[in-house]
Amino acid sequence: MNNGSIDGTDDESWELACECADFCIHSDIARTYGLRYMVDFFYESMKGQLPPELFDRALKFRRQTLSVDEIHNACRKEITERQQRAANLSARTARLPSSHPRAWKRDEAKHVLGHHRYQFPVGQGGFNVGTLRNLGSNDKMWRSSLVSDAVPLADFIYVYDCGSDPIAGVMQAVRSIVARRPSRQLDMLFVSHFDRDHICGIPHLLHEKKGLRVDTIVMPYLDDIERIIAFGRSAATNGERVTERFHEDFIVDPIGVMESFTPRQVVMIMPDDEDEGGSVFFELPPGDPPHSDTDSFPWTGTDTTGRKSTRSSSRRLPNGATVVQNIEFEVGAGTEGGWVLKPYAKRTAQRDRDAFCTAVEVALDWSRGSFGEKVKEKKERRRLVTKHRTAVANAYKWAFGDKNETSLVLYSGPAQPQKAGAVLRNGEISSTARVGWMGTGDVDFKDHITVQRFQNHYRDEVDWVTTFMLPHHGSAHNFDPSRFVIDAELWVAAAQPIHRKWRHPAPEIVKAVKARGARFRKVSSSPASLLEERMVVFWPG
Repeated sequence: MNNGSIDGTDDESWELACECADFCIHSDIARTYGLRYMVDFFYESMKGQLPPELFDRALKFRRQTLSVDEIHNACRKEITERQQRAANLSARTARLPSSHPRAWKRDEAKHVLGHHRYQFPVGQGGFNVGTLRNLGSNDKMWRSSLVSDAVPLADFIYVYDCGSDPIAGVMQAVRSIVARRPSRQLDMLFVSHFDRDHICGIPHLLHEKKGLRVDTIVMPYLDDIERIIAFGRSAATNGERVTERFHEDFIVDPIGVMESFTPRQVVMIMPDDEDEGGSVFFELPPGDPPHSDTDSFPWTGTDTTGRKSTRSSSRRLPNGATVVQNIEFEVGAGTEGGWVLKPYAKRTAQRDRDAFCTAVEVALDWSRGSFGEKVKEKKERRRLVTKHRTAVANAYKWAFGDKNETSLVLYSGPAQPQKAGAVLRNGEISSTARVGWMGTGDVDFKDHITVQRFQNHYRDEVDWVTTFMLPHHGSAHNFDPSRFVIDAELWVAAAQPIHRKWRHPAPEIVKAVKARGARFRKVSSSPASLLEERMVVFWPG
């Protein structure tokens, strides 16, 4: 064994280096088949204890001596066995393509939902639409739902973000949705964050005469300071005047702007505050928990700590908005199955927040520590987003660099997925109903604390995510390609890649996704890039 060892290296160290090299080779080949070893972290830890030159020597030696044909054969055998196991499972809990002979054998199904989701090709921005429809026990309806347009007949429809830069991209998509929705009903609108290219389409989506009527609007809770911080990210660039004015109004008074669209309720998600700022929530008076209207498809707000939403877990702002923590929305609540929409937001770090405030105070010659009091005044906020936008932009750059701050993440997937089965119009066989989706806005996944809290919040959902939206259009500033936060099957970047100031998605991220054996999809401004996922989900009685 020591023929390839480095002079002065003991046999035990050389054997460990070769063992790690063998695993590295096995793992690289397995990923080309879409396979993954569960002990990756163990060997990475062992590798970290070896001198780099020793591992490199061992890897080169084992590439020359190891029989890769056996590895390929083993991977092909594993793929075949997995497919066979999935095919042999009861269709009750498998995810199957619609062409599979067992796909529609659902004698035990008591609750059936059709779910379509669309990532529209709006360019640099975001516009995701999801629909749910109760399909009952009619198997002809099950089949037809996979090929028919879900928007007109949906019992429940939600939107995650609505904007683009330039605005023309999202305008066309909004017109399409409105034209296909004769009831004009929009059950939920989720706003991930306050960047212009994620919100500028809202006035058109919710236009009084030409848009949809929204029931519930959900967005992250940002106080006066955090909203000015959010504005700083976009303030360095100028958009079209119509989008600029809406953006400024939204930053100055987001609830007032949203109330102008006459929703039944506005729900604010209090950001994660494990170590700072937690008292704000409990200082607010109790309020009624969010819930569906009596005439609409039923849904409830559920406290994810295990308690049903009560007055103590919901608070009310003076302007009437509801503030909640640790909540998920259960659509179709009260039935055996249903759908979960679970949001999460992380708070801006206090250190960065303080640095931003100080930078603005210095730039505008304000007294030290006065920023917080000044921005409580609406007229002062208006001046900051108009007259002093350059100072705000420079302060953001100084305090945050290229980071994007508070974003609302959203998980969308079946309730009780371990009991469910699914049929996809197009898709691969899986032994479980893994059909969940995750939208990430502009969250900063390069920050390890953010990643840890995200994974903890979604510890019950991560294994069910098949489609993952990369944050900030696939930017390298928001995602570390060497540290994947989730093991999704399809990774999506909503981006317009040709731009003078950025390159989205980042090539190194695309390469890393494909190296893992996962699929990558770019949704740009081209109509052909539209991402549409269609499925029927079943639950037993």
